[in-house]
Formats: sequence, C-alpha cells, structure tokens
Amino acid sequence: MMFAALSAFADKVVDVRAEATDGFGGDLSSVLTRCQTKAGGEYDPVTLSRDVVALRESKEFDSISADVGRAEGGIAVVFRVVRKMRFQGPLTVKGATVLSEGKVRRESGLRDGELYGEGDLDEAAGKVRAAYRKKHYPDVKVTPVPEVTSGNNCSITFLIDEGEKVRIGGYVFEGAGEDADIGEIEKSIGVYPWWNPAGWVSSAEPPVSRRQISESVPKIEEYFRNLGYLDVKVAEPGRVDGDKPGVKKIVYSIERGPLYRVAKTSITGLTRYTEEDVRRNCELLEEGSVASWKELTDAARRVEVAVGSGDSGLADTHVAVQYMVSESDPSALDIVFKVEEGVPVVINQVEIQGNDYTQDKVIRREIALAPGDRMLEDRAEKSKRRLENLDYFSRVRYYLRKTGLGKDANGCEWRDLVYEVEEHNTGNFMVGVGASSVDSVFVSAEIQQSNFDLFAPSRYFRGGGQKARIYAQVGPRIQTYEAEVTEPWLFGRQLELSVCGYRRLRWYDDYDIIRSGAAATLSYPVKFLPSLPTFGRFGVRLSGEFIQFDDVERGEWEYRGRTVSLKEEDRRYGDAFEPVVRVFWSHDTRDTYRFTKSGSRTHIYGDVAPAGDNKYYRVGFDHRSYFRPWKPLVRGDSWARDHVFMAGVRAETIDGISDDVPIYNRMFLGGPKSIRGIKYRNVSTYARRAENEKRWDPWGGQTLFCANFEYTVPIFKLLRVAAFSDVGSVGADEFDLSDDFAWTAGIGFRIDIPMFPLRLDFGTPIEKPEHAKKEVFSFTVGYDF
Repeated sequence: MMFAALSAFADKVVDVRAEATDGFGGDLSSVLTRCQTKAGGEYDPVTLSRDVVALRESKEFDSISADVGRAEGGIAVVFRVVRKMRFQGPLTVKGATVLSEGKVRRESGLRDGELYGEGDLDEAAGKVRAAYRKKHYPDVKVTPVPEVTSGNNCSITFLIDEGEKVRIGGYVFEGAGEDADIGEIEKSIGVYPWWNPAGWVSSAEPPVSRRQISESVPKIEEYFRNLGYLDVKVAEPGRVDGDKPGVKKIVYSIERGPLYRVAKTSITGLTRYTEEDVRRNCELLEEGSVASWKELTDAARRVEVAVGSGDSGLADTHVAVQYMVSESDPSALDIVFKVEEGVPVVINQVEIQGNDYTQDKVIRREIALAPGDRMLEDRAEKSKRRLENLDYFSRVRYYLRKTGLGKDANGCEWRDLVYEVEEHNTGNFMVGVGASSVDSVFVSAEIQQSNFDLFAPSRYFRGGGQKARIYAQVGPRIQTYEAEVTEPWLFGRQLELSVCGYRRLRWYDDYDIIRSGAAATLSYPVKFLPSLPTFGRFGVRLSGEFIQFDDVERGEWEYRGRTVSLKEEDRRYGDAFEPVVRVFWSHDTRDTYRFTKSGSRTHIYGDVAPAGDNKYYRVGFDHRSYFRPWKPLVRGDSWARDHVFMAGVRAETIDGISDDVPIYNRMFLGGPKSIRGIKYRNVSTYARRAENEKRWDPWGGQTLFCANFEYTVPIFKLLRVAAFSDVGSVGADEFDLSDDFAWTAGIGFRIDIPMFPLRLDFGTPIEKPEHAKKEVFSFTVGYDF
C-alpha cells in the first residue's frame, strides 16, 4: 500500500475519484462508497488512512493506494486499486503424477466464485508445494497461471514440475566447533527433534527445497555472529548421500573466523550531550566481553534512546556500529558507535495503524506520549515494550512522520508519532493430560482469549483488551471447572476488575470437599508519588462460596483431649455458605513466569467472613525471591548466569469468630508444593483413631509456617538440576506454631518441555512430626509451586 500525505491542514476536499489499473473495466463506485473522505469535506489524513484500511479489509483488492494532490480550490484525492479476480472453477492441474488432481485442488484451498489476487494464488501454490515436500519432493515447482475470461472472471491453471524424490535424513554443520550448540543452530532454521512439542506447533518448516536451504544460510551466519564470530561465512549447502539408499543429508560448510572480543568502545558525532552523559544513561559492552553482533546492535539502540531522551533529546537519531581490528590484538575490536543526531520534535498527533480489530483505546492507553508532548525516545521505547508485553501483536514499531507544520516557539519540529502494529491470534484452545503425585492423572481443557471484548459479538468477542478463560480439569482425585473474565482498565482507569465462577471437587482419603462459588476482585496499582514506578497492586476481593462434604468416613478420633468425628464436622459445617471479604497487596517483579531467574513475588492478605454459616478471620503472607548468585566472568557466559537461588517463605493463621474452624478451612503442609520429602498434608496436628490406637490421621491446624530454599543449575537447554531444603510447621491454635516441625532436603530435576514442564523431586526428612509419613519421590507439572 502507498500513502502520499500532503501538508493540507484544514483544506477542503474538492475531488475524490477511484481509478483501476487492472484493465478489467466496469463500475468503481463501490470503492468510494466504502470511504469517508468525501468531496466538500475537510481533508484529514487520519480519515484517509482509515479509508485505505476499510478498502483492505473488504478483501476485494489486490493493491490499494491513496494519492493526494493540490487542485483548484483545495485537495484532490485519487484511490488507485487493483481488483482481485473471481475464480471460475474447477482448477486445472497439469504435470501432477505423485498427487492426484483432486488432492492438488484440495490442498490449494481455491474455491469457485471467490476473489483471488496474485498474492493469494502464490499462497495457494505454496500450500501445494508443502504437500509435495511431505511426500519428499523438495524441488517441486508450482506455477499458477490465471486467464481472464470476461470482466474480472478468470480460470486458473497450476503447472507442476514435480522434480526428483529426495528424502532429507539430517543436517550436518561442518566447522561449527565444539562450543556451538547444534540444537540451537537447528532451531534457528526450523529443525526440531521429533520429541520436542515446540516442533509440533511451530509454523517454521525445516529447509528441504533448494530455496529454503539457501534462505537458511543467513540464519546460521546470524547465530555465529551473535556468538562473536563476526567474519563467519557459510558456503552454499549441498546434498550428500546419507546412511540409507535414497536418503540425503544437507551439509553446511562453516568458516567461523576469529572469535572477537571488545578492546574499547567510543561514541562519535555528539553535540548536545557529552560522551560521558550518554555512557551514564546507557550500558555499552565491557572491555574483554564477546563482540556479539546482537549485543552491539542492542547497545547502538540504547545510544539512540539516550540521545533521544532528556532535556536535550533529539528524535530520529540514528547510530551505526563500526568496528576495526585492534592494532595490539588481532582478536579484539575497537568499537565505534557513530551517531547521526536527529532534531528536537514535538508531537502533533499519535496515530495507530494495523489494528484491524483491537480498539484504538486499548493501544493508546499503553502509550506514554500524547499530542503536544516533547518526543522522548525512552518513553516511546517503553510504550513499545508495553504493547509487546500485551502479546496481542506479532510486531510493533514506531516512527515519526513529517507534517510540514513547521516548528513551535521553542524550535521543535511538529511531527506525527505513528505506532504500527501487526496483530496475531490471541485465542488458545488447549487439551492435555497432566499428572502429579498428589492429583494422580488428569485430563484438562482450556479456552483462553487474551484480547477479549464481552460486548463485541460482531468481532467474535475480540479487541477490547479484556481477558477471558474457561478451564476444566477432571481426574480421579480432583475436578475443577472455572470461568473468568478480567477487565484491566475499568472506566478507562487502571482499575482491574476480575469476575469468576467455579466448582472444585477434591477427594481426600477420609472425606471429599466440594466448593462452588463466585468472586469479584477489584485492584489498582500503588504509587507513592506520580513520578515513581508502581509498587505492586492493592485490591479487594468479594466472594461467596457454598461448601459441601461428600463420602465422609465414619468413626471417631481423639484430638487434644476431646472426641471428634468427620460425621460431626459434616453435621455442623456441611452445606455451608461463606461470604468472604479479602483485602490484599501483591507485588511481582519476576523476569518470567516460566523458569524464573530474577525478581520476586509477594502477596499479603487478610480475610474476614463476617456473616454466613462460618465466621472467621485469616491473615497470610507469601513471598519468593530469585537471585543469580554468580556473575559471568565474560559476557555471554549463560551457564554461570543461569544459576538460580530461590528463597521463599509463607505464613498464615486463621481463627473462628463465633465457632471452631472447620476441617476444610484448617491448614496442612507436605507434598511437592510445600514440604518435599513428606507425604501430602502430613505436616499437621494429629488425631488418634479411637478404634485403632496405632492409627493417627492429620487433623490440620490454625497456623502454618513454611520456608523453601532451592538452587538450580542448567545442565543443557531443557534440563536443570536442583538441590533443595524445606522447613515448616503447623500449629493447632491461631498465631501459635508447634514445636514439632519438619525439615527436609533433596535433589530434583526441572525439565522444560514446552507446555508440559516437569518437576521431579527426591527428598528425605531430616526432622519430621512423629506420625508424618515419608515420601521419597514426588512430581508435578508446572514451573513453580
């Protein structure tokens, strides 16, 4: 698409026309009826841009451009289009022997009566080529040949040259070196081992055709350049015979060249800032560090942001990376960041492009710049990262567009700030099988939409920036059904409202518990001063829960000098309704929710159930911190950098306001998510079975304390080994811990299988409550507990 903007602020539009360059002839009035730009109205480049988007969304045109020029009395606008062809089937197929004509037609996806352009036909031919590659014909050629019959109607022929059958049996990287990660090289070109689920869902196709193999060469060179081999060269790959007849291997010959390190860095071309000022505001590569091309380009971008920010910020600054071999060391480089300074800019308007269904307001609320603001690169870059973190877009970029409006009183140019986004699918449907030593085997299904809009059925409930989730989990020891909707910007403010409904069933050895309820949570970010970053979120949660017993075991127990029974618990506390008010503060600075390496997570809360069948209060604290204990000796030493130490502490207490605390609200520890090495819920106060003096069963307590410590070390990409120690205690009364505590230690493995991360732990008690049972091995699915 081409869009020619003109400096025509407040000018009238005197002429609007549509022209077709496709040679089909016919009426073009449908083009103008879709456009809001009309003769007699004021010229508005934003409206014109939206008109082009509307024409593109109609999917009737192969290309669209809007040309603007001056005419007598105002502005003339010309929409130039190339219309798509209407396919009259069936598809004619010539040259196909391996695939039948019917198979080719089905794979192409072309439908009689539909509109197609050149790009659509190339895509259809690509689908047929992919089907041939699955049959081991990597060099197949598929050429679509449309023939216009009348108007824009056409017939289509696919000319196919199948080529030779070649089975690709592997990839060889000669000269890669011992320090190269072959798995990472293969991943960079779309090759995954059969057992890696990432390959099952990846859209990348392994290189098998000559074109694909040739296109994979720059990706391999990029991998080595990012390791510091800036002079790397990869020769044109060739096919050689494999281990079996009819099987070929693809061989890449790699000349790595020297591994470069940084000798010194300098910044040139500065006038507004000194080099010391820029260095102070951005991180450059340290002397002696590996001269990774990615690190160099990232550092250049940081220089651009530093020069474009602050009181003397210059927008549109560009920084080029230049390097030369050091005179004193041929394996070291003198790095020069050559600055081409921009100009001071004030923002005329902020424009959003590419959002076909995401609402403008969802994007604008993440942008920290507004019309009339001074253009500051650090704010623009921060806004870009915030948009990327939404995970609504496959690509986000911003740029400044000249307006021709001159300069303001301070000498700053008026320019438009344009954020261009490319949307991707934000919905997910997942079905899986999970397991743990607590929950046994279970089946789960989940539907998620991270860019949900409750009030937009015409857009398939997309684009409002809300989050929606429906989840079901069914197993022999647990059943969960949940539905949740979250609005992160209630009333246009950073008030997050989350509403959920659920039904949860948990089977224990002596009884089952069923919880059905709903909750609404309202939270907002905490700021002590407007200039300071947010410090967590403060919130209130209102919930109502109906709790039932099921399959309750008969019998009596002796507990703290009195007789208790589960049947009595059911009689007193079964079929109970609990309305609960929770006030909380939470703060999360973790770098990732997967295998966290730095940051912390804190949650402090207080519950009050002032009415209903159970009246109680509860307060609690949960904190986890993650540290990298070792600093790499050289930049890029990921093995040392990825050592992680985790320390966590959790404390909680509960007490009834007018009655005792029911067993389903009492506290237990033990198992893979609290005290590893001791059986699930076995760190507790105990009750002795009246009919069997040798049987002691956990009865829960009103106060718990648990501390977890874990040190993990990477072995290779998907595997980490862990050493851990857990300590905890459960007390019978509120704010009272038992002297009978548990202390365990052990080792474990963390296997990062995409979508199925496993935690395997082998632990043993150093100290444990008298009646608690040992559990040497435990496992669970998930990244953290």
